[in-house]
Amino acid sequence: MAGQRVLVIDDSPTIHKVVGNSLKKLGLEVSYASEGKTGVTTARELNPHIILLDFMMPDMNGYQVCKALGEDEKLENTPVILMSAKGEMLGEKLVKTMGIVDFITKPFSPEAVSTVVQHAIDKFVPGERAGEEAVGTLMQVGERKPEDLPTHRDLSDPRGQVAMSGNLGMVPVPEIFQLLKFLAHTGILHMACGDAHLEVFVREGTVIFAKAINVDDEFLLGRSLIAVDAITTQDLEMFLENRKGTSRLLGEQLVKLGHVTQEQLNRALARQTEELMYEAIRWGEGEFAFYVTENLPIETREANLHLSIDQILMDGLRRIDEWGMIEKEIRDFNMVLAPSRDSTGVIKQIELRPNEEIILNLVDGRRTIKEIIRSSRRSSFYVCKILYRLLSSRIVRKRSVIIPPGEAVS
Repeated sequence: MAGQRVLVIDDSPTIHKVVGNSLKKLGLEVSYASEGKTGVTTARELNPHIILLDFMMPDMNGYQVCKALGEDEKLENTPVILMSAKGEMLGEKLVKTMGIVDFITKPFSPEAVSTVVQHAIDKFVPGERAGEEAVGTLMQVGERKPEDLPTHRDLSDPRGQVAMSGNLGMVPVPEIFQLLKFLAHTGILHMACGDAHLEVFVREGTVIFAKAINVDDEFLLGRSLIAVDAITTQDLEMFLENRKGTSRLLGEQLVKLGHVTQEQLNRALARQTEELMYEAIRWGEGEFAFYVTENLPIETREANLHLSIDQILMDGLRRIDEWGMIEKEIRDFNMVLAPSRDSTGVIKQIELRPNEEIILNLVDGRRTIKEIIRSSRRSSFYVCKILYRLLSSRIVRKRSVIIPPGEAVS
């Protein structure tokens, strides 16, 4: 991608600065024009590989500039990304005509514009142009260097055509989700961090399902079934014990045997999908690849989820803020908690919610926070949020060491 020429046609100096700083970090050569007529002249002189064009300008609008470019034999095939402000309606008929291959809505983040440009160059700029190096993806998944982040998963997917791929350290997960929503794509997003591998299935910009491998037990479907009150912990444990050796999907079997309803299963699948996406939002490293395809697995259609990316991002980012507060008290999941001494009887008078009582009963001075989470069969966020409240209220206290079996607990 280094050395590719980009022309930015916009009457806003701020847009010039934001776009220029973002694209120069990618090794792109960026030139600017402040009005439509000047932009057309500059394009004829530079013969750019791609053009970012403002939709509304004082002398010529974006459509008129595209028309002028299309009438120039040298520029007629130059891909154009249209930039528009919120409220300016750009229909699908306008996009993918007159050289317009994509559009992005202002205000946009530096990461978003970088990703859109990368995608357009990968897809629409020829592999070799005027003797320059072939254009590749942001990062070829699987082709690793010693300094690359620790991902050990093959993200290739024969079910679709790769539209974009890259490094989660360069393009944060929220930006990827926003781009998929903005472009209303249908396909499969693969993300990997270490051994963890997450697949998110989207249809026209909404999330319809997610699944993962090599993640913590808290993301298993059984935890979500308990969380939505579809089944009790005891009943689930008994069922899991009796179904050993069965390859049938857990949810499918529970519905067939009448232990849960299809509606309860769908609520649990929605919760599981959301929890997986919340976890991915916290990933600061790894790799991703998105494949455009209509060939989505039958399980995504059966789940029939339609989850808003905006809502997931809002809740996920709120969780990150809450985790920051929680981690001031809980920095290590190997920490042991014990009930506080209550010589005055004040703590006994504090009225706890039922969910707080359940978690408090697991605090015995021996279990680590990790063991409390596993015993509760709830998510780490759910348990740590309650433990944070219990610690803040001084109902429980921290122990500095794990108590060996048989030793008295003070």
